[in-house]
Amino acid sequence: MSFDYQAAEQVLLEALALARSDMRLPVEWRSHARAVFDLHAKTWTPAFATLLLAKATDDTVDTMSLKADEGNPSAYSARGLCHKIIVPAAAEHRFSIRNTGREPMNNQPFFRYERIDQLDRVRHPADREYFVDVAQKANMLDQAGALEALAAFLREALAVSAVSRSVAIKANGLTASGAQIAVEDFLRFDAPDRPHRLQAFAAACLGLLYESVRTRRINDPSRDFPGDVHAVVGGEVAVAMEVRGKPVSASDLSSFAEACESAGLGRAIMFVDAPLQIELGPHVAVNNSRGRSTQIAAFTSAPELLAESFLWAKLSLPNAIDTFATDYLARLREIEVTVPTLQEWARAVAIAQAH
Repeated sequence: MSFDYQAAEQVLLEALALARSDMRLPVEWRSHARAVFDLHAKTWTPAFATLLLAKATDDTVDTMSLKADEGNPSAYSARGLCHKIIVPAAAEHRFSIRNTGREPMNNQPFFRYERIDQLDRVRHPADREYFVDVAQKANMLDQAGALEALAAFLREALAVSAVSRSVAIKANGLTASGAQIAVEDFLRFDAPDRPHRLQAFAAACLGLLYESVRTRRINDPSRDFPGDVHAVVGGEVAVAMEVRGKPVSASDLSSFAEACESAGLGRAIMFVDAPLQIELGPHVAVNNSRGRSTQIAAFTSAPELLAESFLWAKLSLPNAIDTFATDYLARLREIEVTVPTLQEWARAVAIAQAH
């Protein structure tokens, strides 16, 4: 079907007004909204918002569909509606969809299939069964019922976002040694969602040296450039950083250097923070056929990378420490960690201020 995105945008604004009002919203859909936020895979959340918006815009929509289908006049592109309406609205109106990427439904298993009930190969089958059931219930709603269900989701989404934004860093008086203590505590080897913590840490360190730093989604299916974190200058990647939480060998370092050289990168960083990691000296890969080289700097612990970042930061040391602490929190939000993880970083900084 040809979906009316302009109409969908107006419906979303109407649902937001209901969500922010004192109107009693359906208990069933408030419960479903809370349950969807608790599912393991974050993509279920924007998918839920998208199918409710589709139904509230046009109740002839088949909420089970994921892609437009010429053979099914009720099918629509869920990915398109999510990307064009849900994602920008979440950023503008500050409600959570548990994803900060431009296309949260551009991942496995959503982009492979035509319909929600075809999804398979999920890590948590019980979550999939629950979501299919909810999508089928949404298919039974009329336009008014779908609008109230969407408003119920948005009320929960606004509350989740407010809790996340309430976490703040007070880094006054934090020293360089205190920052190191906070980082070592926060990045302990048994920490939950440690890959996210490491990647956000790397981005915060690189942010002390460059104006524009981008982090790649973990397990990004569209990965086409080496490195997990990129410093961008003039619209082009100036430095690529690979982030690892498991031991890396010299051959791993060489492979990364070769990938960077093939991509035309002159500078790159291998950052590893793992138990039993061997020392990795500076490594240079040269492609003789083109006479170009890629310089690789290797850091084998978080304190080592943090110390170098403070040394070469564009700011004075006190300002660099404060900027790092607050930017690390922002990077953690960007990479979609849980609220308890945000709170843990804030506590680590508060405790370390005594040092």
